[in-house]
Amino acid sequence: MLNKNYLSNNSHLSSEAAEPFEIRIKKDKPELAEGIDKLMELLPEDIFKRAFKNIQTFNKRGNTLLIVSGGIMERSFLERDCIPALKKAFAVTKVQIIG
Repeated sequence: MLNKNYLSNNSHLSSEAAEPFEIRIKKDKPELAEGIDKLMELLPEDIFKRAFKNIQTFNKRGNTLLIVSGGIMERSFLERDCIPALKKAFAVTKVQIIG
């Protein structure tokens, strides 16, 4: 089992609480802010929170949206509940999810 106490004595490491997905993406990639707002309008709040709480990477390149999810469960939520809304919100034809 990994001992997490080594983190407390290492001055080169720090930790901070992760911001919610929509805040983090808007801050890191302001060009996607409008799409995030549209997505939040299209999806019910509970589905949005469940599907996007552990997203690691979220990028748009041309007509493709690339999402790296937190795992297979999050990927399943995204595929089942969010693909049409993602395509509409970000004006893409393809959504690729890795998880």
